[in-house]
Amino acid sequence: MAALAELARSRTPLREDGIEHCQRLVRSWSLLSDLSFSDLLLYAPTSPDGGAFVVLGHTRSVTGLTVHQADPVGGEVSAAVRPLLQRVLLDGRRAEGLVPRSGAPTSPAGDDPLVEENVGGIGNRITVDYIPIDIGGETVAVLARESDPGLLRHPNPVERRYREVWERFAAMVAAGEFPLERSERVGEFREPRVGDGVVILDREQRVEYASPNATSALHRLGVLSNVVGRTLGELGPDDRAVRRAYSSRFSTVEELERGDTVSVIARCHPLLDGGRVSGAVLLLRDISELRSRDKLLVSKDATIREIHHRVKNNLQTIQSLLRLQSRRLESEEAKSAVEQSARRIGSIAIVHETLSVETADVVDFDAVVRRVIGMVEEGLGSVERPVSISIEGSLGELGGDVAMPLAVVLTELVQNAIDHSGGEVKVRFSSTAKDLEMHIEDTGEGVPDGFALDRDARLGLTIVRTFVVHDLGGSISLGRACPAPPYGTAVDVRVPKRGPALPLG
Repeated sequence: MAALAELARSRTPLREDGIEHCQRLVRSWSLLSDLSFSDLLLYAPTSPDGGAFVVLGHTRSVTGLTVHQADPVGGEVSAAVRPLLQRVLLDGRRAEGLVPRSGAPTSPAGDDPLVEENVGGIGNRITVDYIPIDIGGETVAVLARESDPGLLRHPNPVERRYREVWERFAAMVAAGEFPLERSERVGEFREPRVGDGVVILDREQRVEYASPNATSALHRLGVLSNVVGRTLGELGPDDRAVRRAYSSRFSTVEELERGDTVSVIARCHPLLDGGRVSGAVLLLRDISELRSRDKLLVSKDATIREIHHRVKNNLQTIQSLLRLQSRRLESEEAKSAVEQSARRIGSIAIVHETLSVETADVVDFDAVVRRVIGMVEEGLGSVERPVSISIEGSLGELGGDVAMPLAVVLTELVQNAIDHSGGEVKVRFSSTAKDLEMHIEDTGEGVPDGFALDRDARLGLTIVRTFVVHDLGGSISLGRACPAPPYGTAVDVRVPKRGPALPLG
């Protein structure tokens, strides 16, 4: 189904300020729906005379039964079927009545009503309460509270209080004072709902009523005495959200804490009457368990980063020992083999070092490439034999299970290219929707005729083939870079973007 703004622009004469007002209403009207125990629908006229209306939004309460089993958004209803709807739009005055279920909005795809018969109801009628939505003294749309008149409810203090607050919010909607101009963000947690806990405050910020769930949340915050007639600050919890709401007339939010174990989200909606704050609704949601899980995840994340840091230190120690050993070797072949192993270990250590400072198991592979290339240049370059390695392209962020073997592959192929060329190597990275690609090219003599990777590869290329094919599920190909001497060698590596996270080797 199309978004509210898209529906409004294509099927109604609403201006941009009216669309924005309706969007803010829809973002905050779950509170009103819960307080009224009813469905709320947003009707906008398809023409200035209100001959027909389209449903721009719909919400169901968590405190009552719905009369709309299907989704009515995008459906239309005519003024001939619902004359009160047109009257409220033109007169700007609230009205209430009964409408037949056959007068429900019809689906955009057909003529069937989107209200289904409720077995618990009496007959085929629904109760509708129309509230004009005012912007600058002009009624631009209508908010409808729709419920089943046959639903038997037992009056109780909780329901009576909720309905009283609903009436105050309905008056604010009709006066253009709701939705509130601004609402502070609640953060990463779900917005508190009426079922989580409700505290009703008077114009002096004193508690008039606290629901059972709100009382339980206050108990967890250390409030054990009677709360009625006292302010939140007098009771003990932080009342900054309440004070901000009363002074700014905005919807505010604060996280209340008691020690390290109790956390409660407090959302304060001021109640306005003629532009002045006449009270407020404070919603309380206990998020202690969620916060405890967050702290556990943070602790585990810190432990994992510490493990990466220690692994990096151990690998660097091994790398240093291998370098010390290579200095004491007399055989050039043995010295070269040990130094190659040291660089392989160094490339793995670089990835672990990067993971030790990241909050997630992802690595900026471009940064890893720069450090790996620098390590190879430092190890193989000299005044007598300068090394030139150019880098093009980028792979961006990669998972640790892909970055680590790919860093070793890069190290091995670059040092292999330097060994078999005059020191000039080109490295190019690219990616498609599915694959990561790495192309390495040198200016050496090129691979001999009849060379087969699975048969003629030495240790370095065997390591590369194992990582690329078996660990990353990719492919590798070698060939001549140029058709004429010096042929050079071109290596193409292609691995899936989401390769399997398998153990190294």
